[in-house]
Amino acid sequence: GYHYERGLADGRKQPELQDDISYYNHFVTGELEYEITKQFGLEMAFHYEFNGWTTGISGDERRGQHENVIQGDIAGRYQVNEAIQVTAGFQGGHRKESFEQGLKNLNTWLGAKLAF
Repeated sequence: GYHYERGLADGRKQPELQDDISYYNHFVTGELEYEITKQFGLEMAFHYEFNGWTTGISGDERRGQHENVIQGDIAGRYQVNEAIQVTAGFQGGHRKESFEQGLKNLNTWLGAKLAF
């Protein structure tokens, strides 16, 4: 899927603050689900996001800058019975703004879905 967004911040009208976070955003994502057996399946996803900062305020650190976000997910799901499904997964990401050091993170999760 694809998503475009434009955001206008109140800070664009306050140049003395030098903090206008107005932006445009492109977001692309893809997902694949694979049923290995009737009870066990995998879900994999990839996401890419680009944010361009649109401030025109002289002195604002975001002026002419951008941000890239890359993220991937993998999860396993196990159907215990008709009423209970258990899931577990990992999500890894990297976020890098052109004016700051990048950040990496890894999330894990465990969950359940109950039907009654």
